[in-house]
Amino acid sequence: MPVDQFGRRDYRPTQTLVNETTAVISLSQMNDIFFRRDGTNTAVGTINMTGNTFTNVSSPENDHDAANKVYVVNNAGISKTGGEMLGNIDMNNFRLTGLPPGLPDMGSDAVS
Repeated sequence: MPVDQFGRRDYRPTQTLVNETTAVISLSQMNDIFFRRDGTNTAVGTINMTGNTFTNVSSPENDHDAANKVYVVNNAGISKTGGEMLGNIDMNNFRLTGLPPGLPDMGSDAVS
């Protein structure tokens, strides 16, 4: 009974088998087809995670590295506990709500 290069039975090869245990495919061809978990080859297309997540992602070092949530929260430049705005924010016709009572109404384009 033929088997594929991983030892699975009932393999219906698209290439000729050399014998019952070895398919006609080289290691370099396999490296071109399969994405290796050890990082020795690279993805050349989109990877659909089908709702799964990457875990244990390190902090980014290069411009296009993935970032973990802790890094983004700590480095996004916006603090939930206070900070200083250094420019205008376009609210796109939305309003700030939940402000303490008693603040003066400065209009829609308030300038202090």
